[in-house]
Amino acid sequence: MTTSDRQIDIIFDSLESAGFPRSLQSMLLPDWVTPEVLSDAATSSEIATILAKRLGLRATLLFATSPRVESLRRRDIKYKRSIPSKSKNLKAASSIAVSFAESVASVCPLEFRPFVGSADALRKEVLASFPGNWLGLRNLLMTCWSHGVPVVYLAELGMGVAKMDGMVVYTHSRPVIILSKASQLWAWQLFILAHEVAHVALEHVAPGEILVDDELSENFYALKDKDSDEYAADMFAIELLNGRTNATYTTSEDRLNFRELAEVAFQFGKANHIDPGHIVLNFANHTGKWDVGVAAAKLLQADNPSAPEVINEAMWREIDTKLLPQDTIEFFGRVTGSHRG
Repeated sequence: MTTSDRQIDIIFDSLESAGFPRSLQSMLLPDWVTPEVLSDAATSSEIATILAKRLGLRATLLFATSPRVESLRRRDIKYKRSIPSKSKNLKAASSIAVSFAESVASVCPLEFRPFVGSADALRKEVLASFPGNWLGLRNLLMTCWSHGVPVVYLAELGMGVAKMDGMVVYTHSRPVIILSKASQLWAWQLFILAHEVAHVALEHVAPGEILVDDELSENFYALKDKDSDEYAADMFAIELLNGRTNATYTTSEDRLNFRELAEVAFQFGKANHIDPGHIVLNFANHTGKWDVGVAAAKLLQADNPSAPEVINEAMWREIDTKLLPQDTIEFFGRVTGSHRG
């Protein structure tokens, strides 16, 4: 083993000890970093610099005889909805999300325009600006981008790397919304997006701050959190999606199957401009019948592309990739699990 091997391995080991697994480090490195490249002493500093940039770390400290891992910038991070029995180490995912968000913000061509502070007014804006049968994932995404608020998807980051479900990173120029729940369903990502939009509209996150929603699962789908900001964001999201506050859906038919639920939700949703997928998840949340609700949501989605595909498609369309070096475009592809169209 050469000196350069030892030095780069020391850097890798130091990052792993700090909570950044080797599998994650490998995923973040460009394709040209092969075993042969790793054995070249001249590339060690370049590789460490790439990792530091992707993870938002101070690069110079990684080159020391005993490398130290230190964040490049201090930020106030607000962790929300962390379930004690399921506590996760979100350091790695948060670090990548911040680096990703800052890069996306730098190539968003539109200036940031704050959302209106009223859910009802924002709902009217979405439906007027981007008409459809209901307020859904696509037109809410388009509204965010039209306000200069990027919405991006953080895909799986490798074995042992836990992720949050949603997050807002307020960069120096704009808030960036990150969706990261491992779900293909439009309805799930729609609710999380509406919830994160609410945090931005209600000014729960300020410039330089990060707000992390750890879990927005069936345990905390809506209106079940005592945290005042989370409850307010849920109330805003519910009104935004339904056109009324405290909207809940139940049925007098105890034995309603998922196909019947999907049909009823579709007809009601189309008549009232409410996403049917949201209706069935809302129903599941208030009845506890998650198996029926999720099955109905899958049926309603049918053969449409997955939610992450829709989110990624919007990102590649809206950012100005001409302003990005090739390695950053490659980084975007790796962390989103997608490719530029």
